[in-house]
Amino acid sequence: MGRTTVEQNKNDYTVVNRLAYPEAINERELHAIAGGVVDGLIPVTTEKTKKGVLIQSTVEDMISLKSYFSSVVSKKMFLDTLIQLATIVKTCEKNLMNVNNLMLDWDYIFLDPRTKKVKCLFWPIVNNQQTVLLAEFFRELPFCVVFSKHEDARYVASYIEFFKSQVPFSINQFEKCILGLMGKIVENKSHIPSGSTGPEPQAVRVEEKKGSTGNVAYNPFASHERTQKEELPQVSETSVLGLVDVDGGTTVLGADLFEEPSYPYVVREKTQEKITINRTCFRIGKERQQCDYVVSDNNAVSRNHADILTRHGRYYIVDNGSTNKTFVDGRVIPVEKEMEIFSGTKLRLANEDFVFYI
Repeated sequence: MGRTTVEQNKNDYTVVNRLAYPEAINERELHAIAGGVVDGLIPVTTEKTKKGVLIQSTVEDMISLKSYFSSVVSKKMFLDTLIQLATIVKTCEKNLMNVNNLMLDWDYIFLDPRTKKVKCLFWPIVNNQQTVLLAEFFRELPFCVVFSKHEDARYVASYIEFFKSQVPFSINQFEKCILGLMGKIVENKSHIPSGSTGPEPQAVRVEEKKGSTGNVAYNPFASHERTQKEELPQVSETSVLGLVDVDGGTTVLGADLFEEPSYPYVVREKTQEKITINRTCFRIGKERQQCDYVVSDNNAVSRNHADILTRHGRYYIVDNGSTNKTFVDGRVIPVEKEMEIFSGTKLRLANEDFVFYI
């Protein structure tokens, strides 16, 4: 691949790739991207110049994955991003597009900061001189981010373990791994991705065994070496790692099978208390009868200091005319004006510090 350059103006990017010999445009892939065949790919245009062929793309009102992961990364942020990337890879494969042309680099993967929808750049070329290895990108990603210290991080260890047990890399198995870590049921899949050396093992639905409190889930790290004639293991023999042994030998690997409803939360820095934001209008202050969380040991905080609002999957903080102000990432916010906040945003109510997480 030739030289790739990116120019940034706030949340707008212009990315240009100058092709190098013997690279050439793949017209079929170019038309597929232009026609919106693959959801999640950013449109590109081509231009012939005296110095060669250029492929370029304009990305508007989005942020790079590098920027998104520059603050503290929660489990939801990490896994939601990965499952979207896996879906994009699988859709490319199903449309016979060379997945090695995906720009799987966190400088060139973008998200809508409001919806968190992921979009990727795909260079429609043949004779690619600098292919991107899927396994290498996904394997190294967790070592480039800082995970929240207020969450159980065992899922990260399970994620890393996946790459030690999966040779060769399979996007189907990777997707099932992520779904397992998200605590979701894994359905059977018939699509076999390129790079796979044999039939995919069948998935087992999460189910409850009668007369037992143990649960069984699909093992995302099970071996590929299963023939089509082999039968699925019995429920009592299913072995998945990561949780305690229940039901006489049944364990679950890396999956929080029955998670409680996921709510955003704030962590009070002084006490390290985790405060769940379980109302659409969550009030913080020192008035016991009117606040959802009471700051009883700090007189600088006002009686009804601030509200955290939840609306259509987005989050805001509002200062209710407090005496000592409300700050977002170190900047004072106007009174009674909604200010959008994101995972990792630092909040200060008077001189009391909190960090907001999704």
